[in-house]
Amino acid sequence: MTRNKTVALLVMALGLAASCAGTAPNVLHVQLGPSGPGSTTTEINDGVLGRMLSFQEVTVKPVGGDGTRQVQVTIANTTSRDVAFEYRFVWYDGKGFEVSSLAAWLPAVLGAGESRGFVSTAPGVDAASFRLMVRMPHGVTPAGT
Repeated sequence: MTRNKTVALLVMALGLAASCAGTAPNVLHVQLGPSGPGSTTTEINDGVLGRMLSFQEVTVKPVGGDGTRQVQVTIANTTSRDVAFEYRFVWYDGKGFEVSSLAAWLPAVLGAGESRGFVSTAPGVDAASFRLMVRMPHGVTPAGT
């Protein structure tokens, strides 16, 4: 193989690795209604992860007397092997502004064929919607993202 072909293959491989590492997460958007989940939409940005994990039931319950709500989203592993991933909830007010107090990525593993609920509590009564994001595990970078 000539040096030019070797360099070209190396550049293509690095480009492919960089594009895979930057894949956006899959996102479940949920607009809360007066008595539970209102509209829900799913955004699949990582097709491989989308074939392994699926968003299932969304349940909402009041916590405390001030109108704050807690949500649970069931995620199902649709494969015959364990799947490691990271997830986070981000909450928004009625105008679309983020009101989350913590939006860190949390590690999780679902066993083959397992379904489990992931829970988050709204940071206040003004939270009107949330996004649950899932992505393949990322290493910690010097910036912490």
